[in-house]
Amino acid sequence: MKITCMKNVPKTNPSLWALLLAAGMVSCLSLETEEAYTPEKEMLMLNDYVRRVEAEGYNVDTTALGVFYIRVKEGTGPFPEMEDTLSVKYAGYLINGAVFNTSFSNMPDSAWSYIYGQTITIRGWEEMMALMNQGCRMEFIVPSTLGYGDQWVGNIPPYSTLIFVADMLRVGKKSP
Repeated sequence: MKITCMKNVPKTNPSLWALLLAAGMVSCLSLETEEAYTPEKEMLMLNDYVRRVEAEGYNVDTTALGVFYIRVKEGTGPFPEMEDTLSVKYAGYLINGAVFNTSFSNMPDSAWSYIYGQTITIRGWEEMMALMNQGCRMEFIVPSTLGYGDQWVGNIPPYSTLIFVADMLRVGKKSP
């Protein structure tokens, strides 16, 4: 298993949220030409990232689909089931440290609430939500095959590994 610590992104720690939020406000992606983005380049960067995170002493696990993750904080609440309402604070960034999305900048209460299994998300995100119970914090690394693949999406280049730091704030059980 391999993951890379981004050049300018801090390790998972208590001040990560503040730094990611600040980076998101002042970050400007420096996009290369489309030819620079290849599956081979992504795999090299992904493997390097995982290797460096493990060298820093973090326990990196992998899901059946191939999402790498670090359980930063165990939760104590319920795990989600389909059609539960989830409330998640998150920051998403690329291996180069560029922040591409945060709940802090997009949501009035800094948390994204949605119905699990009914809202369209990337496969890697969906798989990770099933592993996060209420109160859990994780960092997870989503290869492009479970993200946006070979497509440009906003400021996300093709073949980009996506890295998320997420806190599961609430799992609202669906009404019977």
